[in-house]
Amino acid sequence: MRSFTDASQEGAIADAKALRRFKVQKVGSIEELSRLHLQRLVRLANSGVDEARWAHLKQCDGSGCWNISCSAACVFGERREINRFNRQTAIVHRLDERPEYFTTVIDPHYFKSPGELHEFSISGLFQSIRRRLRAAPDVWKSARISGGVHIAYDRNQNGREFWSPHVHLTISVDATKEEVRQVLMPPRVPPPELVGEKFAPVTVKVITNLANAIAYSTKAEVDARGAVVDGRGNLDRKWFNMPMPAKVEHDLWLLNMKPRDRTFLSGMKVSRGGVLPVDRR
Repeated sequence: MRSFTDASQEGAIADAKALRRFKVQKVGSIEELSRLHLQRLVRLANSGVDEARWAHLKQCDGSGCWNISCSAACVFGERREINRFNRQTAIVHRLDERPEYFTTVIDPHYFKSPGELHEFSISGLFQSIRRRLRAAPDVWKSARISGGVHIAYDRNQNGREFWSPHVHLTISVDATKEEVRQVLMPPRVPPPELVGEKFAPVTVKVITNLANAIAYSTKAEVDARGAVVDGRGNLDRKWFNMPMPAKVEHDLWLLNMKPRDRTFLSGMKVSRGGVLPVDRR
């Protein structure tokens, strides 16, 4: 008789293989996940975080897990759950013949200063998006939408650093790019002096690699991006090394969540048989 650990490991491997067949560009290997997991454990230990809060993570090695509801801070458990989510939502989207868009929604109302990431409300951000979907034209009642919250650590031109949560969504809907942008536009857009002249609250792109777009929507890595001005005076973003306290803050944020807490579904539901399509009323 197979153990739950064996079945869990086999399922995780099958999901990862399926995503590679779907041509997802980045599916973490066991070696890559092990490296990220060890780095997280070292950060928590060196930062003096009470070991009682994260000691359970030391038992994880990617060979399986008896804890079905693993913490989002467990690199292995988080990717196991998210890879399954991505594979199942990709199947639903593939069966839909409507236009498919990759959308990023940025609402500065949810930006947080360093040390305040724990105050960010994922449910609040998701509810704001659902309110916009409820107010959308009737064609959106059958839209298939999947995605998740991604956390970035940004630095403005004036040196101010802050957390900038945003949502990546994969959308199957009978609408144009401009209609998608209008439906998802945040109701409160800050003045240019706060976010810059070229700030775009909503960007919409036609999808060319469906499964890769879905996987990008649910990535866990934090991007540290600094605002820079190029030689022609255009504002751009350049990667920089995130401060260690910020990395630990993000680790602790994940520690208090389940793997799928960051994910978003509309026009779909999670059932025992996987992710299934369902029309909104």
